[in-house]
Amino acid sequence: MDTISDLPDCILLHILSFLPTKTVFLTTVLSRRWTHLCHHLQHLHFDQNQFRNRNTWSDFSAKKRFLDIVNWILSRHKAPPIRTFRLTCDLNQSDEYTVEWFIRKVLGPNLEELNLQLSSNCCSDPKVAIPNGVFSCTSLVTLRLNGCHVRIPPPSAPSCRYHLPSLKTLQLYYVKISDGNLEEILSHCTALETLILGHVRQSFVKVQLSICFPSLKSLHFKSFYGDALRLLVIDTPSLKRLDIQFVSWFHEIRVRNLHNVDEASINIAQQSIVLEFLVELCRIRILELGFLTVDFLPEVPPHRIPEFTCLHTLELTVRCFDTRYIMNMLQKCPILKLLAIVFIITNHKMDPDQSPKWEHPVKVPTCLASHLQVIEIKRYFECRDDRDFFAYVLQHGLVLESLDIQVDNTRSKGFPEELSLLPRSSKACQINFCDVYV
Repeated sequence: MDTISDLPDCILLHILSFLPTKTVFLTTVLSRRWTHLCHHLQHLHFDQNQFRNRNTWSDFSAKKRFLDIVNWILSRHKAPPIRTFRLTCDLNQSDEYTVEWFIRKVLGPNLEELNLQLSSNCCSDPKVAIPNGVFSCTSLVTLRLNGCHVRIPPPSAPSCRYHLPSLKTLQLYYVKISDGNLEEILSHCTALETLILGHVRQSFVKVQLSICFPSLKSLHFKSFYGDALRLLVIDTPSLKRLDIQFVSWFHEIRVRNLHNVDEASINIAQQSIVLEFLVELCRIRILELGFLTVDFLPEVPPHRIPEFTCLHTLELTVRCFDTRYIMNMLQKCPILKLLAIVFIITNHKMDPDQSPKWEHPVKVPTCLASHLQVIEIKRYFECRDDRDFFAYVLQHGLVLESLDIQVDNTRSKGFPEELSLLPRSSKACQINFCDVYV
């Protein structure tokens, strides 16, 4: 312990920056010097779950005690300025002003990360107003706002202009934002690399939202809400990771410059929009298609599905086993190495007749004969007609190494034994089973 205590303050503070703030303050039992260090922390991480008291967790007093602790620490904080502030808590109806005071207290020329994870059981409108100073903090690198009680108001005055030249990560989840503010904020994030927008609520006068960043590398877009949104434009030449889900409010999506995307997850119901994405992502390496997208794939003429010349991993989330879209996709993926099919678990029992009967392909997919090594079937509810598909891939999978099936054993009596007896062209192929509930 003496060896640690002899280290310079700057090194000790750096070590403490990796710990939750509650843990840091527990070190004060070691010596008075540690008490001094606690009031000079530059990285503050507060999580209400770490202050949980099993006897009083549901009481109003327990939540108030947590915020009182945060208030006490911030009130006694000394220079240097705070660089990181993370707060995870459940708000009561009267806590909004307290949290706003926390934000104003930590705002400064050295703040690099502001992370608010705020939840509430109240159904009233969002109350925690993010101060305008947050969006003109030139040192801010990471901004994460998550909670239905968070709102971003319009600038309080014309002089309060947005300016986030250092911001690289922006996450807005369940946030309410004033009309036009989102695009205005985005236009001033010139160095943005990661953008996460989920369940954002905004009443739009504009009919278009543009996401056009030369520096953007990761984009996550889920369930956007807007009254008059018609067009989403995505133009991101440096993008590597794309995750876009449930954007039903947009009547039209235009995508450009997605040729550098390595990994994408798409779950959109509009056929024309999905096809536009697939054409733009034809050089992708890892692709996940959600059940909304997969639902209409059997109806798409095969010639409209582009060829994915670089794709090595494909995951399809499905409601039922329709081998038509599976074979159509395999025909378009000449170097595919891993195919994963994930079934959605529903509250009602699957109808075996939902799975269309097997149609023998005219041509054996190139990947099946030369590249496909692993097939994973997750949460599978078997149907007798599906066995023709398994027999086909085992017969033509010349380099297949494993067929892994997660199956409901209570409804698939005899299925593992029957499948294990099917002939295999690849001597190295192993058929592995596990229970669907594992």
